[in-house]
Amino acid sequence: MNDPLDQDVLLRLEGLEKTFEQGGRKLTIFRGLDMKIEAGELVALVGQSGTGKSTLLQIAGLLDKPSAGRVLINGRNCGKLGEKGRTSMRLSQIGFIYQFHHLLPEFTALENVAMPQIIAGVRMSDAKDKAQGVLASLGLGKRLEHRPAALSGGEQQRVAIARALANDPKLLLADEPTGNLDPETSAEVFEILLEQVREREIGALVATHNLQLADQMDRALELKSGRLVVFD
Repeated sequence: MNDPLDQDVLLRLEGLEKTFEQGGRKLTIFRGLDMKIEAGELVALVGQSGTGKSTLLQIAGLLDKPSAGRVLINGRNCGKLGEKGRTSMRLSQIGFIYQFHHLLPEFTALENVAMPQIIAGVRMSDAKDKAQGVLASLGLGKRLEHRPAALSGGEQQRVAIARALANDPKLLLADEPTGNLDPETSAEVFEILLEQVREREIGALVATHNLQLADQMDRALELKSGRLVVFD
């Protein structure tokens, strides 16, 4: 039974450890790492390159497994799930946004956003209706039939955000979502992302090198020497 005090906690990491074998030696990326993110909360994850930010996001997103510790999403201990269960959680609970949009070039914006829904079992017609609504809410109502090559960098990333939101996730994980954009476009895309998190009451963890953007989030954590510390 979940603690009622934790009912708004969407992501909880407890005692996480991640180690790799490298050249016959054990390399520890982080150890004893704890964190929680609540509904409607936008948390920045900062730190120097190579400190393990992307690895932490992959573990939180069930794309990788920790060497030790627990990952709980919406109160569910995901360490006990098999691959089918982890895939189901990713489809239903988690949205991913990357630095490079990774849109399918042969498909239109509408089709790219409909795709995660179709994979989750939604009928194509319903998926396209939902995709149209999400894209319109991000200011792309007139760009539905454009393929990625015909879109600007900012528009491509907005399509990527729409795709991440298509299945109404509870948790949003973003890895340098504005890192490939110019400053003005970066600010515009971030404002859209912030607005969507607030309106949908999603919990979001955003890895970024942009300290100006990090300063606009609810709080910032720094991954340093294998630990998470408050970033001032």
